[in-house]
Amino acid sequence: MAVNHPGTAQGVPGKSTGLYHKRNGGVIKYPKHFLPESVSVMDFSELRDVELREVWPNEANDFTPWLSENLQRLSRVIGISIEPDDSQVAVDGSSADILAYFPANGSRVVIENQLENTDNDHLGRIMNHLARLEAQTAIWVAREFQPSHLAAIRWLNINTAEDYAFFGVRVRAVRVGDFPAPVAPVFEVLEQPHDWDRTVLALNHAVQKGAGRNDRLNRLRRKRNDFWHSYAERHPADIELDTDHNHSNVYHSVGGVLVSQYLAQRRVGIYLVEKSRSYDGEALRLMSTLRERLQLNLGDSSEALTIDTNDRDNWPDMIDWLHEKLNDYRRVIERYSTGTVDEVPEYEPAEFE
Repeated sequence: MAVNHPGTAQGVPGKSTGLYHKRNGGVIKYPKHFLPESVSVMDFSELRDVELREVWPNEANDFTPWLSENLQRLSRVIGISIEPDDSQVAVDGSSADILAYFPANGSRVVIENQLENTDNDHLGRIMNHLARLEAQTAIWVAREFQPSHLAAIRWLNINTAEDYAFFGVRVRAVRVGDFPAPVAPVFEVLEQPHDWDRTVLALNHAVQKGAGRNDRLNRLRRKRNDFWHSYAERHPADIELDTDHNHSNVYHSVGGVLVSQYLAQRRVGIYLVEKSRSYDGEALRLMSTLRERLQLNLGDSSEALTIDTNDRDNWPDMIDWLHEKLNDYRRVIERYSTGTVDEVPEYEPAEFE
């Protein structure tokens, strides 16, 4: 900051414990309760933790879909881009929360998330999912990690082949100051391979040179683009695609929220996304209310259709199912969502044609 004070500094009482300022090659220290008139003291607020379940009430229905749609936040702390492939993938009686991949080399990534502290059950699931889904990277996201689980991740990184990588990532929700300040998610890597920085540099360098994008990744992108354009041709009123669309999801703005349709390897599905991504109390109440109304009106079968999406003969049925569910969602949401939670009416069963 600039300080303008000719001759002897004239000060006024302040609340600072001291301020240092460079002047004429030296350093001036302004003592406590004495600041130059032109120096302003910035007010600071406290960073406050928010309970995770205040932001994401349900792990499977709220946190997993949100994380799948916001993997770029996880990518930033991991150091390499991660893209979603599928979610809630059935494996031996359980389900992998998120199946993703590294675009840099096409290798699979299993993401297991918890809104609670880590436990042995989830550690076992991670190892099972890693093997059965032929993944090479496991990312365990949780509120807190037990020391024994961090030690297990460290042991795996040391004693498994170089192609495998294991991460322990703590998730927090914070806001600056008091409510109604927006909530921000924070990811912190607690454990990772000891030479991961070198691996990231090599992979990113390969991407810059155009290498590492294998046939599987190219096939996946072509499949997504072909599918969504087939959808647009079959139901042009739903979506308009002027250019390539090689993403897994398309979004529709309906009644103050977003409805996301997605294409995965073994299913297509639909779910709600909070539009402003502010995750304040009012927005969360609206999302919770709308999910309840959708459940009451449409039942459990409304969220996903399990089907082989690689078989293009199945695409007409998949597209029609997504189209029908989108219309169902629109009817329920437009009836109950008016932009503010307080105006959402009491539940009355919707009448569908």
